[in-house]
Formats: sequence, C-alpha cells, structure tokens
Amino acid sequence: VQRQPLLCDECQAGLPGTERPCPRCGLPLPETGYLCGACLRQPPAWDRLRVIADYQAPYLQLIQQLKYAGKLECASLLGRLFCDTWRATDATQTDSQPEILLPVPLHWWRQWRRGYNQAEELARAIGHGLGIPVDSQALRRSRATPPQARLHKRQRQKNLQNAFVIPPLPYRHVALIDDVVTTGATAEQLTRGLRQAGVDVVEVWAICRTLRHTSRD
Repeated sequence: VQRQPLLCDECQAGLPGTERPCPRCGLPLPETGYLCGACLRQPPAWDRLRVIADYQAPYLQLIQQLKYAGKLECASLLGRLFCDTWRATDATQTDSQPEILLPVPLHWWRQWRRGYNQAEELARAIGHGLGIPVDSQALRRSRATPPQARLHKRQRQKNLQNAFVIPPLPYRHVALIDDVVTTGATAEQLTRGLRQAGVDVVEVWAICRTLRHTSRD
C-alpha cells in the first residue's frame, strides 16, 4: 500500500518561512545583512542561528507529532525542509559548513521513556541531506530537569544550570540541532560548555523558533 505524504506538493510550496532573519537570533528584519537591536545590545552566546520559520502551523503540528506521537517520519520531512532552506540561503557558503552536528541531548530516563531523542532524529535527517556527520555521544544531560514549556526565560536558565556534561572535543565548528528554540536558554548553556570544550564556532540549527523578543520568547 502506497503511503500518503505528510504534506502534499501544494502545501509544501506554500509553507511559511522567515524572510530577512537576523543572523544571530532569527528575528525577522526589514533588510538583510544586519543584526537586530536586541543582538546589537546583548548578542547571544552562539555565532549564528538558522531556522525555517516561526513556531506555527504546520510546523507546530509536525514537531508535536514527532516529539509526542512517535511519528519519526516527521523528522525526515522536517530535516529535508531545513536542508532546502539552508541550500537556498547558503549555497555559496559551503566553506562555512559545520564539521559536525550535535543533537541537544535528552536525559537518559526521558529518552528511555520516549524511545528516541527527536533532536537526534532531526540531526540524522539534516546530516544525511547536507553530508555532515552526526555525533550523538558528545553531549550528555547529567540530570533530568523539569519540562521547560511553562517556564519563562530566567526560570529556564536556572532550571538548566549544571544540567549538561561536555568533555573536551576535537571539533572547531559545530551546529547544535534542536526542534524549537524558545528563550534560547538551552542553546546558551550548551554553547558556553562547548566553548570551554575547545569549540570556536557554534551555530544553532532548529526547525522553528518563537520569533518575538519577550520574557518567554
């Protein structure tokens, strides 16, 4: 029996995107080539953030199906869409390609209960599409933190203190892979740890981010 695609060609052609994003945080800007005011005042720890779009339909539903319903085929679709966006914006910048993809880790207990890490599934799909290897063992979550979804930025930052273990790494340019960037607290903590581990350039790659600078963005 032939399986139906998750999104038809017409739906894929009409998918929302982020035009002229700030290269550091992903916030839409009037013109390309500039940083937004928030990043000029207080730039994030990472060097660049790349996403497809705001956290909205149909990405929201696809990510939730991947994350909570075990539909791993959503990772393949979302990974392919990310690769299409990357090629459209970075086709002439192959020299800036990260040498490795590092999925944001889950605590072993949460991954055991879920059966997989959605960030790792996305990393595999993106790595396959762009020809970049994936290292799923480099980052480890040392303690199970409460869910982040209902926490504001300061609570998330406190929640993640000492939550990750990162040994010295041989990489110089990496991309962290996650499904959604909200406050950026997870990426900030991991980026600081990666700098201490010897990494020079850290990019954050995600399918979506919430694109408003608020206390919960």
